[in-house]
Amino acid sequence: MSTFLQLTFAGLNVGFLYMLVALGMVVTYQVSRVESLAQGTYVVYSALIFGSVRDGLGWPLAALASLLACAGIAVFLYLLALNRLATRGETGPVIMLLGGALLFAELARQFWGLNDRSAKPWLSNEPLRIFGATVLPHSLLMWAGAAFLVIAGFVLFERTMLGKALRAAADDVEGARIVGINTKVMQFVSFQVAGFFGAAAGILLSPIMPFGWTWVFALALTGAIGAIAGRWEYVPVALASLAIGLFASYAGGYISTSWQDVYIYGAFIVVLLLLREDKRAGTRRRHRRGGSSGPRIENGRATASAAAGHNSAPVRVPEE
Repeated sequence: MSTFLQLTFAGLNVGFLYMLVALGMVVTYQVSRVESLAQGTYVVYSALIFGSVRDGLGWPLAALASLLACAGIAVFLYLLALNRLATRGETGPVIMLLGGALLFAELARQFWGLNDRSAKPWLSNEPLRIFGATVLPHSLLMWAGAAFLVIAGFVLFERTMLGKALRAAADDVEGARIVGINTKVMQFVSFQVAGFFGAAAGILLSPIMPFGWTWVFALALTGAIGAIAGRWEYVPVALASLAIGLFASYAGGYISTSWQDVYIYGAFIVVLLLLREDKRAGTRRRHRRGGSSGPRIENGRATASAAAGHNSAPVRVPEE
């Protein structure tokens, strides 16, 4: 029992990290339609900056410095991925973000070296015993903080006007513009939200987990696995990412830690195959029904209710 709990605690640490990375990718993709392979950059830089200035500034100011740095990185990545030259091709933004991740990974290697680093704890380092297993106070803080961020993000998207505008820009770009929503501002906000998720993960985990330049792509890859497994939907992605962390911990504890990555990537291949078959079945069902559930424009009229965030009458598009 104690072994199972110990592996569960370790899996929750990693799972919540994967969750925040994946949710940041989901926000960026849902609003901007860009798969951000630079999402791990926020986590790595937040953790490294926090650890570097923690002793001199104290943890509150160090956390603020990490958040501001990630906000600046988000601005840079937004301008890099969604400028006019990058958006000429469908793969342009993805390639630009990949290049941005390479750039930041190399900069991290130059500034902080090859070895991973962790931050000095600001809570007690004395582990707590729970049914024979041990857990650090920082782990409990990480779980509570990550859960709060997930719930806050859900409330933001479902209960606020900003969230409705973000969802409208994600559902129907043209419809959102018709009802007066600035989609470029919403895309910018999505990058900032993704940066905040990543920065929070780095701050919360830096006292208990070392980070370095090699984590930039590793986190982006694992986050992408969680996002794809959850079909780029907020709640399913959160649950899928947490399950990935637990699965990796159990597999490493009961089988072998040296094969943990193989277990994750192997399970990901199986999930992809299952999703592909389900997608084919859904396509066949839609063809049999002879209909489509997406937004449409007919006879000079467009359905913009999704963009408005509530049920509304179709908005007429002026005919040229």
